[in-house]
Parts: sequence; C-alpha cells; structure tokens
Amino acid sequence: MDFVVFVQSDQVFERHSFCQALPDLKHLVRLYVSCAPPFILPFPTQRMRKTLASILCIFSFWSIQAQNNDNWNLRKDKDGVKVYYRQTSDIYEIKLATSLKIPLSGLIQLFSEVDNYPKWGYKVMEARLLQKVSDTEMYYYSRLDFPWPMNDRDLIMHTKLSQDPVTRRITATSVAAPDYLPMVKDVERMRTAHTQWTLVPGAGGWVYVEYYIYSHPAGNIPDWLVNMAIDVGPRETIKSIRTIIQQQRYQTAKLAYIKE
Repeated sequence: MDFVVFVQSDQVFERHSFCQALPDLKHLVRLYVSCAPPFILPFPTQRMRKTLASILCIFSFWSIQAQNNDNWNLRKDKDGVKVYYRQTSDIYEIKLATSLKIPLSGLIQLFSEVDNYPKWGYKVMEARLLQKVSDTEMYYYSRLDFPWPMNDRDLIMHTKLSQDPVTRRITATSVAAPDYLPMVKDVERMRTAHTQWTLVPGAGGWVYVEYYIYSHPAGNIPDWLVNMAIDVGPRETIKSIRTIIQQQRYQTAKLAYIKE
C-alpha cells in the first residue's frame, strides 16, 4: 500500500513518500496501516495516540487533494495561490488553494466578522449579519459591486461550520437562502450559490486553505467579467486576508469551540 504526504515548504505543500517525510513514524505506519491479516495491538500510549492523530490529519489533507482533482483546470499559480476552474453547463466553479500561517481560531474569527467582509472580499461592497443561530451557524447578507451598466448583485447565505475532532479539519459551508429577505430595488438577487472553506492544520502553525465557489450570477455576464472573476478575484481576496490576519487579535485568537 503506497501512501503520500504533503509537506509544507515556503508556503507550498510538497509531495513526498510517506516514510521519507516521516522517517520516525515508519514503524508505526507499518504497524497500524497494513494490508496484512488483522492482529491484536497493545493499548496505545499517549505518544502513540498523538502520533496517530497526526497521521489521520495528514490523510485528511491527502484525501482532499485526491477528491478534488476531477475535471479541474489550473488557471493560475501565482503569489502562493493556485486557482482552478471548471464549467458545469453555464456556471463556472472556482477553487483556490493556498496556505496561511495563522491559528485556526484566527481564521474562524475573521470569517465570523461579517461586517468586515468588504475589507477582504473581492468586490464585496456591503455585508451584514442577519441571524446568529449559534457559534457555528449564521445567516448573512452581502452585496457585490458590478460594473456599469450592469446591476449590482446581492445574496443571502446560510453558513454552517464543523470540525473533525481528531484531524481538526474545519469545513465552513454556505448555501444561498434567497428568500430570507425581500428583493432590493435595482439589485439582482443571486439565487444559486454554494461556497466552502476547508482548513487543514499543518506543522509550524501553517494551515492549508481551500476555497470553493459555485454560483450563478443572475443574468448574462460578459466573458471579460467572468475572466476577471477567475483571474483576479481569488488572488486579491487571499492577498487581503494575508494582510489582515497579521493583526495580533487574529494571531492570538482562541475560540472555545475550535480545537487547535
């Protein structure tokens, strides 16, 4: 059985053989991950449990890579951000992948501050929290700035956050809830939208970040605007996030419902 691990170097996760990347775990991998018939294992020590948790976290990251390679086209790889796209019918899906040096709580704190979305979200001109259901669930409104003569777009999103207690992988999924509020005059309501942030903690305080966007912009959109959304939007968003999370309140954030 051949395994792969991704090791981070200068904000990029590199591919290595499992035993090459983690030579000190070679014996444990052979013991716990095997194609041989089942056998009785001794009760694991605390060190072994921590090691196994690390292995599961690595496999979690590897599984994301394996699942998300289907039909994706690499559009741009620049400034530590990889942008992929694929077209389903008349809708473009976009996915970006990068890494950030930030505690998990720091990123979740950033995502929870809806009023600040215009500071880092590309072309987000307005955002506000509509309902906080819990620490891990909310509804929010945002309005996107579209160039004249097109009308601006707005959308209402229902967000749910979950974390795997073993790998600590976080998934924040948002889906459109277009009828939550009445329509706004001269603004096109986006009725189809699905976004997902996936955060996988790594070594040295780094977090692998993947952002997926699937949305219908409501109405005809010229090709030049579609290309700008794919080429510029994701990179500018991550660039802004990298600047904002340098603030101490994000670097030292600790949330009770997030396991670091």
